[in-house]
Amino acid sequence: WMQAFARERGLDLAPHGKTTMSPQLFRRQLDAGAWGITFATVFQLRLGVQAGVRRALIANQVQTAPDLAGLAQLLARTAGLRTAFLVDSIDQLRQIEAWCAAQQQAPVFDVLLELGVDGGRTGIRHEGDALALARALHRSPAVCLVGVECYEGLGVTGDSAADTAAADALMARVNALALQCDREALFEADEVI
Repeated sequence: WMQAFARERGLDLAPHGKTTMSPQLFRRQLDAGAWGITFATVFQLRLGVQAGVRRALIANQVQTAPDLAGLAQLLARTAGLRTAFLVDSIDQLRQIEAWCAAQQQAPVFDVLLELGVDGGRTGIRHEGDALALARALHRSPAVCLVGVECYEGLGVTGDSAADTAAADALMARVNALALQCDREALFEADEVI
């Protein structure tokens, strides 16, 4: 049902594998037409890759040396693997760059800029800061900016009108940021996520 819903609207879907961690469900979702599978951690991604997932999102920041090394290893060992993770600060970008600089050979990681909301759980909060981060990501030799991401599910109130207005406002911000990044040619991928 969800895949049909997405297809009818011209959207690609990367359902949460992190919820089920079921290789059988990953396969069914991919066979139904899912673009890829979403995971929370590099460890979960590793299990997905073992189950045949070749396009994935990590719906979290990746910045520690063990996680960057694990992801680099997966990318080097798995033909056709495409994965992107979230970046929401200059500090995180500097950690990734420092790790990459210390390696003999480091991949260029695909990343999504995470836009957040005031008082929210995740993401860079303000548009000016987000655009500055996008420009820094574009200049970085360690990462490739491939899209924009957001989350603020914790803001759901159960009031459909209020929730619709909040979701529309957040998506308008995401759209405006993505369009500005596109105007400045900050994305470095054929497919912008």
